Amino acid sequence: MRPNLFLKHALGILTAVLALCALAFAQQAVDLAAEPHYRLLLENDQVRVFALTLHRDESAFVRLQHSFMTVTLQDGEIIIWDDGKSAIQHFQVHKGETSFRCWSSVCLTPEQLAKGLSGGFRNDRPNDYRNITVEFLDPNIGWAQLSGGTISPPDSMFLGGAIVADVLLQAGESFPAPEKRGAALLIPVSDVDLKGAGGVRIRESSGQVAWISASHTSNLTNAGQEAARFIIVEFRLDDP
Repeated sequence: MRPNLFLKHALGILTAVLALCALAFAQQAVDLAAEPHYRLLLENDQVRVFALTLHRDESAFVRLQHSFMTVTLQDGEIIIWDDGKSAIQHFQVHKGETSFRCWSSVCLTPEQLAKGLSGGFRNDRPNDYRNITVEFLDPNIGWAQLSGGTISPPDSMFLGGAIVADVLLQAGESFPAPEKRGAALLIPVSDVDLKGAGGVRIRESSGQVAWISASHTSNLTNAGQEAARFIIVEFRLDDP
């Protein structure tokens, strides 16, 4: 490459990087419910659950004040950044990848909590980026590890007030009910057709969620013909 062409190429890359940085700092962080790329799927006294979809060259910059978890719905690559940092670092993500970030009194000082956490996602790839974002409203959900954690099947993750498991059931296999009966949130990674006790039936697709009340928790059996993969969050009841 001739020097002048090399210089033009380098300047083009630098301009693109600076544009991304400027975009990140120009955006105003908003609550998940006010960000148009997030769609509310479920809300109760335990969680707010959103579906995030970013088409090519779209971004979302949000502010959170609770611990949260994301479940990626398809393989891809995404830019993720925290407020004050450059929006240039790409991350490879995989279908079903589940990540948790602690943002509660369990892991932060009151000063850090008052500030809140702002950060964003940006998709600069041709394919859509999709995830399910779960915001935990219980301040006891979390652990003393600010960097959070990631799980993949058949792992599980203990969050203090809940257990998160990545479950893969072949046809006819069952997932046991929790030892301490509490409500559960089920996030399908694939299409699922699950049967439980008392007439419970969960037929959902990737991108949807199901809430199972404490009175209806039971073994869940894969009633479909194909393997069923899902993320389940089991909320633990305190001992009496």
